[in-house]
Amino acid sequence: MNPILINTGRSTSGWSFWGPAFSCDFLWFLINVQGKQFIGADPLTQGSMGHTILAHYYARLGCEQGGFEYEGENISDPNYFLPPEEGLRAWVDEAEKEGTEAAHFIANTLEVFRRYRQREPYVSDRVEGVEMQIKMTVGRNHKGDFGLWLDKNLAEPELLDCPGLEEPTAGVPALQHGKPIVVTKRFDLVMTHSQDRRTYIWDHKVTGGSVSKTRAQQYAMDGQFAVNRIAGRQLYGSNFGGVVLNLVQRREPYAVSRQHVPATPWRDQQFARQVYTKAHSLAQQLVMFAEGRTGPGDWELTRSELACYHRYGKCGAFEICQYGPE
Repeated sequence: MNPILINTGRSTSGWSFWGPAFSCDFLWFLINVQGKQFIGADPLTQGSMGHTILAHYYARLGCEQGGFEYEGENISDPNYFLPPEEGLRAWVDEAEKEGTEAAHFIANTLEVFRRYRQREPYVSDRVEGVEMQIKMTVGRNHKGDFGLWLDKNLAEPELLDCPGLEEPTAGVPALQHGKPIVVTKRFDLVMTHSQDRRTYIWDHKVTGGSVSKTRAQQYAMDGQFAVNRIAGRQLYGSNFGGVVLNLVQRREPYAVSRQHVPATPWRDQQFARQVYTKAHSLAQQLVMFAEGRTGPGDWELTRSELACYHRYGKCGAFEICQYGPE
């Protein structure tokens, strides 16, 4: 068979779906219901290209180390995956066909990758998974504990209770009356450390910004890292080491910084209930909006300069909130 291109795209009910609602319901509405995109196209494209070349590098490395499970199969032949540079170009070809201008970022991404390899010519840690897909469901495990559970631990899912949403809403597949409340995720990379023998979930961030030591602290409260921690504990038990932020700079000096993301045990314990409550709140608002009882201005808007003007600059919806959707 021909070598494959690894899918590094967003997952259907991942944190890119849930996350905006935990900062601003109106932002969630604009992104998921009205289909607006506020992340700058160029940074998003460059990040995706960086993820793709790293995914192919680590996938082939994992095969050279003896193989790993990929989408339910044990793969040990490096040629099952495209070489990193070819994977990058294949991703660009697909993106360009869909109207995304990406070819002019190839040279920079290749340079980022070259510098990355220079900093770590030999990898002693073992690859356990690349772009590893997981699904977690809000509900109760076999002991009756409420939480967010992998399928193997789930005994009884909590179903969304919102009459009026019997049919899925376009752009919002995760919210449907009588269906489980699901959070999906792709782990960029799963590695077993060569010294402590513990397993860590890595999250790549290919960035044009800072790779300072404070970045891991900033991500500690982020929901996507909560999902990583919750799933990691269920997958690997006491052998789970935590989450590693793999910061890769795409400009001079092309620095690489690997930082352990601090644990937030109390916050993680509340996560499933927070998702359950938020899902019902969003669903009820969707029904009222669909029935014409509410308009865009009825979705709750955050009113904090820290959310509306954050470390990356102003929110993409800033002018919409300033002057209105029209």
